[in-house]
Amino acid sequence: MLGLFAVNAGLNLALFLPGELPFRGSIGAGYASMGRFVAEHPSPWGWNPTQYCGLPTLYTYLPALIYVAAALDRLFPTDAEYTWRLLTATLTCFGPSTLFLFVRFFTRSRGWALATALVYTLFSPVYGFIGAIDGDRGLVQLPWRVQVFAKYGEGPHNAGLTLLPLALIAAWVAATGRRYWHILVCAVLLAFITLTNWVAALALAWCGLCMLLAGFRTPGFRGWRILSAAGLAWLLAAFWLTPTVIQTILFNWPKDAFAYKMKDEQVFLLLALPAGALLIRLFFVRLPESRYACFLALALFGFAWIVLNYYWRGQSVIPESRRYALEMELFLLVTLMELLRLMLARGNRGLMACGLAGFAALLLMGANQAWQYTTKSLSQWRPVPRQETVEYRLASWLDAHNPRGRVFATGGFRFRLNAWFDVPQIGGTFETGLRTRVPLDYLYQIRTGLGSKDAEEGEDAVLQLKAMGVEYVVVHGPNSEDYYHDIVNPAKFEGLLERVHSDGDNHLYRVPFHSYAHLVRPGELPGHHHPHWLASYAAAIDGLDRPRLASTWNGPNELSIQGPVPEGMSVVALVNHDPGWRAEQDGRPVSIEATALGVILVRARPSAQSSITLRYEGTLEPRVMAAVSGLAWVLAIGALFRRRRAA
Repeated sequence: MLGLFAVNAGLNLALFLPGELPFRGSIGAGYASMGRFVAEHPSPWGWNPTQYCGLPTLYTYLPALIYVAAALDRLFPTDAEYTWRLLTATLTCFGPSTLFLFVRFFTRSRGWALATALVYTLFSPVYGFIGAIDGDRGLVQLPWRVQVFAKYGEGPHNAGLTLLPLALIAAWVAATGRRYWHILVCAVLLAFITLTNWVAALALAWCGLCMLLAGFRTPGFRGWRILSAAGLAWLLAAFWLTPTVIQTILFNWPKDAFAYKMKDEQVFLLLALPAGALLIRLFFVRLPESRYACFLALALFGFAWIVLNYYWRGQSVIPESRRYALEMELFLLVTLMELLRLMLARGNRGLMACGLAGFAALLLMGANQAWQYTTKSLSQWRPVPRQETVEYRLASWLDAHNPRGRVFATGGFRFRLNAWFDVPQIGGTFETGLRTRVPLDYLYQIRTGLGSKDAEEGEDAVLQLKAMGVEYVVVHGPNSEDYYHDIVNPAKFEGLLERVHSDGDNHLYRVPFHSYAHLVRPGELPGHHHPHWLASYAAAIDGLDRPRLASTWNGPNELSIQGPVPEGMSVVALVNHDPGWRAEQDGRPVSIEATALGVILVRARPSAQSSITLRYEGTLEPRVMAAVSGLAWVLAIGALFRRRRAA
C-alpha cells in the first residue's frame, strides 16, 4: 500500500514541490483561501467578509478538508496554498492504494489487487473513447484523475474518490457483520466523505444503492445495517449539514451547473437509471456467487449512463454530469479486471483466450499513455516561485495599498487572491452555497456586458461596482497571462475610471469609494438589481449631497458605523443580509432588513451623531443541529464502549 503511494508520488513529484504549477486555470487556491480564513477564524458560526460581499462560514464550503488544512496551517505556518496542495496531492496519490485494498477485500487476491492498482496508476481509458477528455490532456500526459487535480484543482473530489473504496468495504462489512462497531466505522466514513465533496457524496450514495441492490436476498446480507449507518452518518454530520444548508445547495446546484434544466429528456434519462439497474440485477439472479461482479456492473452502469450521455449526446442526466468521469473510469477498470479474473478462473480455454486477448488489448491501448506518463520530464511542469507570477504581483500591489473597499477580481486571479491576502472581493470559489446571488449576477454581467446596451456597458458596470462597495477593478486584457480572460470588453473602463496600475496586459482601475455604509432616502433604494434601477442609488452612495458615514470592520463578525442620521433617511450597509445579523444604535437594538440587492438596510433612528454596530451572531438552527450532532457522537461512541464492557 505504501509502495503504491510512493510510486504515485514519484510519478507526480511536481505536485509536492513548492511554488505555482503552470496550470493557471486551477481553482485549488480558492479552497486554500478557505483553509487560510478558517485557520484565523475557526468558528463555523461566524461571517466570512472576504468573498461574495460576505457570507456565513457555514456556507463557504464543506468542512472536512478545509478544517484539516486549517489545522495544518496552524501547526506548520507556511504558504496556505502549498499546504492545501500537499494535503490534497497526498490523498490523490493514495487513490490506487485504497483501490488495492478494495479489490483485495472482495477477491481475496493480492495479485489481482496489485495488478488493478497498477493499471489504475498508469492508464486512463476515458482518453480512448471520450474525445473532449482526450483533447484536454494538456502539456503533461497525466491520468485523468491527476489531470483534473493539477489543471482544475479537483482536490476535494479526488479526496472523496480515494476514500470511496474504504467506505464501500466498510458498508459491506457492516451489512454482513454482526458487530455494532462495523456500523459506526461505516457511518464515520460516510459522514467524512459527505463533508468533503458534494460530487463524491452523490457518487457514494449511488454506490450505496447499488450495494443494497446487489446484496438483496443474499444470505447474511442485512441492508438495514447500511441504512442505519447512513442515518447515523447524517446525525454525525448534522452540525454542518443543517436542513437550510442542504436546501440552499439543492436549489443552487442546477443554477451553477451550466443552467441545468429538468426537461422531459432529463426525466426519461433519470427514470432509465433504476430501470437499467433492475435489468442488470435480474441478469445476476442466477449467479448468486457473483455479488461483487453484480455490484461493479451496477455502479459502472450508473456512472457511464450519466457521463456518456453528457459527452456523447450533450444531455445532462444530473447537474455537473461530466464530473463523474472519475468514478466511471475507476469502476470501468475494476470491472474489466474482474471480468478478466473470472474468465481465467473458469478454466475454459476459450474464455481464458478471450480474457488474455482482452487484457492484451487493454495493455496495448494504454501502453503509449503509460510510456508518456512515466517518461515525462519534471521540467515540463515544475512549479515556479509565486513571486514570478502576475497573479501574485497584482495581489501584492493590492495588499500594499490596503483597500478599504472590495476588489472586482476575475479569472484565475480571484481564486488565488484570498489564498495570499485578506483582501475582500465580490467573487470567490463555491457559488452553490450562496443565499444572496446578486454579487454573482453582477460578476457575470460586468464580465460579459449582458443586460446593457453597447454604449452604456461601461457606465452600467460602474453603477454595479459602486452598489457592491468595490474600490479596485482588475482587468485582464487579451495578452494577459491569466487563463480565463473573463472580461469580454476589457477596454470598457477606460475614460470612466482612473487606471492606477498596470502589469503587462493586466490593469487596475480605482472606483470612487469612501465607506461600506451610506445614507439613503426611501425613493433611492432600487426595486431590482438591474442597472436601470441603480442611478439614484449610486448617487446616494457617492454622497455628494448628504453627510457621509464612516465604517470600520472589527474582525470578520462586526461592522461599526459612525456619523449623523438625518430625519427621513436610513442606513444601507453594503454587506449581504443574513438572518444572523443583529444591529444596535447607540447601545439599543434597531431593526434591519434586506434590500432588493440583498444588502442590509438599517432602520436607524434620527440622530445628530450616532454609533451603529452590526454584529453577526448566526442563527439558532446550526447551534441546535450542532447539539444534535454532538449528542449523536457521544451516544455512538458511548455505545461502543458499553458493548465492549458487556463483551
